[in-house]
Amino acid sequence: MADVEEHPTPIIGRGESVITKKTTTEDEETALDSGDEIALIKESQGWKFPKVKLHAWDPENEKQWEATGKFIARRNLLASIPNLTCGFGVWLVWSVIVTRIQKMHDQDVNVYPFQDWGSPQGKAYRSTLFLLPAVAGLSGGTLRIPNSFLTQVAGGRNVVFSTSILLCIPMIMAGIALSDPNCPFNLLIAAALLSGVGGGAFASSMSNISFYYPKRLQGMALGYNGGIGNLGVSISQLLAPLLMSVGGTSIMIEGDSPVSGWPANAGWLWFPLCAASAILAFFFMSNQPNHGEKTNLVSLINFYWMEAFGFLASFIGVITLIQTRDAAMLNTPAGQVIHKFLLVLLACACEHVFMMLSPKKARDRVKKQVVIFKRKHTYVMTWLYIMCFGSFIGYSGSFPKLIVDLFGYLTADGCLQTAGDFVPAGNGMTSDICEGDWKVGYDYPNPNAPNGSAVAWIGAAVGSLVRPVGGIMADKYGGAKMTNLAIIWCTLAAFGQGALVQTVSQMEDPTSNKAYYGLFIFLFINLFACCGFMNGTTFRTIGVLFPPEEAGPVLGWSSAIASYGAFVIPVMFGIALQAGNPQITFYCLGGYYVTCFFVNFWYYLRPGCEKPGV
Repeated sequence: MADVEEHPTPIIGRGESVITKKTTTEDEETALDSGDEIALIKESQGWKFPKVKLHAWDPENEKQWEATGKFIARRNLLASIPNLTCGFGVWLVWSVIVTRIQKMHDQDVNVYPFQDWGSPQGKAYRSTLFLLPAVAGLSGGTLRIPNSFLTQVAGGRNVVFSTSILLCIPMIMAGIALSDPNCPFNLLIAAALLSGVGGGAFASSMSNISFYYPKRLQGMALGYNGGIGNLGVSISQLLAPLLMSVGGTSIMIEGDSPVSGWPANAGWLWFPLCAASAILAFFFMSNQPNHGEKTNLVSLINFYWMEAFGFLASFIGVITLIQTRDAAMLNTPAGQVIHKFLLVLLACACEHVFMMLSPKKARDRVKKQVVIFKRKHTYVMTWLYIMCFGSFIGYSGSFPKLIVDLFGYLTADGCLQTAGDFVPAGNGMTSDICEGDWKVGYDYPNPNAPNGSAVAWIGAAVGSLVRPVGGIMADKYGGAKMTNLAIIWCTLAAFGQGALVQTVSQMEDPTSNKAYYGLFIFLFINLFACCGFMNGTTFRTIGVLFPPEEAGPVLGWSSAIASYGAFVIPVMFGIALQAGNPQITFYCLGGYYVTCFFVNFWYYLRPGCEKPGV
């Protein structure tokens, strides 16, 4: 028998997970591989208080995978999904909260007047409301940057359960603040900013799950985690409107008629679910062998330190947004768009600087991962993933409100009475007998408006459910091929939607032809479907394009940049609507999709390309 070395040799499996064993003869090594390693891992198997820290991990080892790895990976996936579902639900709940606020304000202008923002009215009020989902999007995108690296810094289990705890805070704030019809808009902005932790959760969650599965199952595992997690958007858009329509005493401003609506219920919907997901992750998730520090306390300190700086970077972006809202550059639509992109660059730059202020051990772990920024394909895949997830999350934040803005209002001259009711000109109403302000080209609620909340959830649901399909088909046929097929589909839907919206926005009564509303919903569902499908195909491509220790950070960082779509796209729709040209946003996105087609083809599909077969 050969002498045994005194010092253990690290054997690297997927994602820097370390199996520590002594160097032995070939026969002893084989016995150790098939016996002792599996026995060590089995301490983390089962559902009854499994050991948190895995002793070893290598999913590419078939014996280990079949003996115990498959069960542990599945358990972590099942415990991860509820957290990500809550994250998306909290992050995107503002898209339905603002719709309810807008409808209540339409009934009585004294309900949610937002005096701290100058009591905006009409299109200005509707454009202001777009800021709430946009601020959540800005914060979520910024927080994804540290979350891209936090799995290896703090451990996946620690990150997931801590994220669920943080998700409770903005929902408690929303539940309390929205119970007051005179709540300040700035307080809602603060709650929306904190909701960004749900957006950040995606980067760490997907990175964490990528370490548990072999390359051949990356598309499937990431598809299920991301796809079912994305369903949080649909849950918000389906259940939150129902809960916001039931409650106790209606809101009543002194001297006015009662106004029905309980938007505070949206916060109370998610609070208990987030608390439950924290418990699930705490007891049933694991930390990889080489992730986090020796003690969970130090790992958690690193997590909250980096997360706090993420909030600070988001806060700088949001404060800049508020302080510059009357800047001269905002007098034109182009200036408003440039302003929003500059805010994204500011928040992103601040966060990259702040990450270098992390504790030394955490900073050292981050530095090992930033090698991804030297890889050209990091930027290529980020450009493509902005198309997929950036569009999906941007549409999710915009879809419910676009239904209301495009089909929920009529435009006419008439009298805005002192009580807040609008009476269109005609049928005896003239400016001479108007007891109030005579308005020209005034937007007022359409009595025949469709019930947008009945269908708004469908788009995100379709996009979420089709994501695993994209991942599985990419595993079988290749991610790049499936991506380009979906890009063609997505581009046609975007240009078609732009043409339809252009027609609808010019009509006096957009509901006079019901076919237009049906076609609008159909095209939007198509946009969600192809974006969701590409979410699965591109993440599979990343999983096989990069070595294991880099794939996780690339998944996180590309999703971080893409998630700024939750800020940019709703704001672009708000700017375009205020300018009277909502179709411009769809045309711009369609043009961007065309560039993605050629980028994907050039690098991964053309004859002689750099990375064929991904």
